[in-house]
Amino acid sequence: MKNKENLRTITRHLLYLTLLLSFFILTHLSLPAYDAQDENGAVSGTIKVFRARHSGDAVVYLEGAGIKKEYPPPQEASLLDQKNLVFHPRVLPILKGTTVNFLNSDDVQHNVFAPGKVEKFNLGTWGKNGKKERTFNEPGEIVILCNVHSEMVAYVIILENPFFFKTDEEGHFKIENIPPGDYQLKIWHEKMKLAPQKITVVGGETTEINLELTKRK
Repeated sequence: MKNKENLRTITRHLLYLTLLLSFFILTHLSLPAYDAQDENGAVSGTIKVFRARHSGDAVVYLEGAGIKKEYPPPQEASLLDQKNLVFHPRVLPILKGTTVNFLNSDDVQHNVFAPGKVEKFNLGTWGKNGKKERTFNEPGEIVILCNVHSEMVAYVIILENPFFFKTDEEGHFKIENIPPGDYQLKIWHEKMKLAPQKITVVGGETTEINLELTKRK
């Protein structure tokens, strides 16, 4: 009789523990996972470029004390193609440390060189489907040219943090996953300029800003 009572007691304890464990699992699985990115904010809006065919190719980027000094570059290389005697894309914003592949998709030979102050180089001349690469480690604007076709030009914009966006032809942009804080919003454009704009990013919210580029460099 005593053994039966002990067995009942053990069974009740096991059942109680099973219920507690089930309750713990269900309640914790039902809770949303915490993600630090949930506390970040975003900036979006439109950049209207006057005296231009469209409002694309403006690079919107942020600078501020709340941004880290170093960010790991992407493992995948960016691409700057030469096709129909035009660089594609014309404007290529990248994070510092990014490698860019320069591809020739034309039937004629092309060259890639940069005469600027940030980085000065000449990758040489090569034919169709040929590809060369270069890693960019200094922030700033680099003008890319082809000494075989003087009309060809592109711009590589090297930035120190990943909080940037290149506008589409309508001028739309959106920068996401920004730590809350005060920043300077800056814009690079091939021909136009605008003074830096002070903005505040609030966690979990999107800051809207619409600007116009009317002054030439």
